[in-house]
Amino acid sequence: MPKVGQKPVRAAKSKEALLSDNRKQEAFDLIVETYEALLQERGAEDKIWGSMIKQALKRRKPGFSESYYGFKSFGELLEQAEVKGILELEHDQKSGGFIIKGSP
Repeated sequence: MPKVGQKPVRAAKSKEALLSDNRKQEAFDLIVETYEALLQERGAEDKIWGSMIKQALKRRKPGFSESYYGFKSFGELLEQAEVKGILELEHDQKSGGFIIKGSP
């Protein structure tokens, strides 16, 4: 407990946590940019699969790796983007992959 006259110590985000948050946001931005480029290229009526986004990303940024951005898999990156309201996903039961349904 703080002594009289002392302010309580707040838990500040560590430098590593802030770096991780920034990297994750950068990954989300890359996903959205790539999704929008694929939509323009293919048209809105075509399905855009998560695997298509990853392939296009690898062409744009050959060194792309989801682990650099703090994700264990590309699927986890997509799922977190959905949780944050960045993408809308549909899980395909047959293939186990994701179809990107939209981006706000």
